[in-house]
Amino acid sequence: MAKIVPFRGIMYNQAQAGAIADLVCPPYDVISPAEQQDLYRRSPNNVVRLEFGLASPADTEEDNRYTRAAAVMEDWSRSGVLRQDRDPAFYIYELEYRDNENKKRLRGFICLVRIEEYASGIVKPHETTLSGPKTDRLNLLRACKASFSQIFSLFSDPDGKIAAVLAKAVGKPEMEVKHGDGVLHRVWSLTDRSDIEAVAGEFADKPVFIADGHHRYDTALNYRNERRKATGSFSGEEGYNYAAMFLARIEDPGLTILPAHRVLFNLTGFDPQKFENDLKMYFNIERIDFDKRSETKDLSTVMDTMAHRAGHAHIFGMRVRGEHSYYLLTLRNEADMDALLPAKSPAYRRLDVSILHHLVIDRLLGIRMETHKQGLNIEYVKEAVEADRRVHDGAAEIVFFMNPTKVQEVKDVAAAGERMPQKATYFFPKLLTGLVMHKLE
Repeated sequence: MAKIVPFRGIMYNQAQAGAIADLVCPPYDVISPAEQQDLYRRSPNNVVRLEFGLASPADTEEDNRYTRAAAVMEDWSRSGVLRQDRDPAFYIYELEYRDNENKKRLRGFICLVRIEEYASGIVKPHETTLSGPKTDRLNLLRACKASFSQIFSLFSDPDGKIAAVLAKAVGKPEMEVKHGDGVLHRVWSLTDRSDIEAVAGEFADKPVFIADGHHRYDTALNYRNERRKATGSFSGEEGYNYAAMFLARIEDPGLTILPAHRVLFNLTGFDPQKFENDLKMYFNIERIDFDKRSETKDLSTVMDTMAHRAGHAHIFGMRVRGEHSYYLLTLRNEADMDALLPAKSPAYRRLDVSILHHLVIDRLLGIRMETHKQGLNIEYVKEAVEADRRVHDGAAEIVFFMNPTKVQEVKDVAAAGERMPQKATYFFPKLLTGLVMHKLE
């Protein structure tokens, strides 16, 4: 199954580069333009200059954000801002954070994973991707021949053999940084050959499930195929045959998935009463009326009720523009999804996001599935209050509030060889960019 190997990581030389807190950044796809500017100001050595550099109207094929990133990396390597470890290692990576009032820890490790075609079943995706980000990431990889962050992936370790090896990392970490979102990140190097071989051996019969970073894996796959075609080597051990991943146990209680709520806008000819009548064909509908004083409280009631019923029913929250009501929509009969999507697996048909996208958004509202990932009528918003504000302020016609997808559902859909609708999962916490980097060798 999956082949994993250690590598000589590239890290900041903090004695020259500065404090690690000023050097790392969040994943590129959650950085706003304002945050991008702030990261540039924070330090001249911040990794944002490599991962997500500023574009300029004057950019050309010879001078652009990608060529500048390559030049900066070369300069930092030459001047000592970056250093490379002498020995190959797995990098044990722990993220500590609070989930409401509970302290959680997620521990996994960073390594290189041999890139495989999806058809092999060795690396399993679970979500659809957009072409725009993949083009951007491919241009960066071509220019820098390096990765500055990892693909977040999962593996099964029910007997805890790999967890036991990872637990050996104790004492003061080699890197520790608390990010602005309150998450504490720690990194230790694992160089013991017997431990590395023991972990790698466990993957002989394990597939890898991509949790977060589908764009980056698709990019690595495309780049590998480019390089193989150019070199004529199709089975070698060159660096482009591997991608850097953070691997975490599916069984780890520190794994958290957050929902992405669906905000719908620009709905031509939308008729709220007709829509409600159509919903009644498939859903039991509960209505919660509110006034200005109870609006926030009642939204909390909606979210709490959804969470309480999550394991027993397919339930959504909803608000429609111009109405002083929240709605709870509960699917009456799963057989409706069986009839609608007979070619899909049971795992896919039972997903809340599948029910919403196929039955409600596509069938009842007429917004076709193939357009959902284009963002023409749908925005994906992490915070329920922010999503609700879109309808309150009149910027959108409908908001659907979601329960989070379960980790086991991710595994089951990926194992069936299918991909969930766009933004079905939001894994938290996010990995930091710039802690451990990898230069293709």
